Amino acid sequence: MSRKGSSMRSAPFSGDSLHPEGTVLFVVGTDTEVGKTRLVEELIRFSSERSRLKVVKAVQTGVDSPGETPDSGRYLRTGLAPEQVWEGYRFARPLDPMTAARLEGRRIDPELLSDRIRRFHDEGLRVVVEGAGGILSPFFPDGTGILSLMRHIDRPMTILLVSHPHLGTLSSTLAAVRILGEEGLPPRALLLCHRPGVRDDAATENPQTLRSLLSPLPVYEFA
Repeated sequence: MSRKGSSMRSAPFSGDSLHPEGTVLFVVGTDTEVGKTRLVEELIRFSSERSRLKVVKAVQTGVDSPGETPDSGRYLRTGLAPEQVWEGYRFARPLDPMTAARLEGRRIDPELLSDRIRRFHDEGLRVVVEGAGGILSPFFPDGTGILSLMRHIDRPMTILLVSHPHLGTLSSTLAAVRILGEEGLPPRALLLCHRPGVRDDAATENPQTLRSLLSPLPVYEFA
């Protein structure tokens, strides 16, 4: 699960400490392919109340990409029952959700997504919502995305921001934390997902750099 090293601070998956009771948990990323789904998989595996989980993939794109398993399928592989997973929209092309929807002559309705998330929360389920792409990736016809959906749900929420520790992470990660703060949606923690097989000096130094620059925001690593 985690790497050894003096600067390593492993994500505290056990005990649901990253998902406080009574909140909708949003897992959002600084970009695509940074590890959002891998984090959700770990949260599922270590949940002490797995039977109450409801995992929402708000929008899935690229479902026709060869060799790719949709995120909802990856959730099921962790042992969730089909009824514990809800996928709002899915589109064939591996593009941002707004564009993928437009090219299919469709649109993503924020009210449909927010109403369904509210319903799951009000039923007493532990709701986990995984975003798509980065925090500014457009979902809806007006160009807004996951931040707009967060504001729509009107329920207590917890936000986990996912990035990577490798070369190139600093600017995008710092920008994402700043944007979330300015939107009044500060993350509970930043989680850095190590890319399999990637070894670089930046991955050793960047986590501590981010801890220093973002203190007191907790910064954890996982693999």
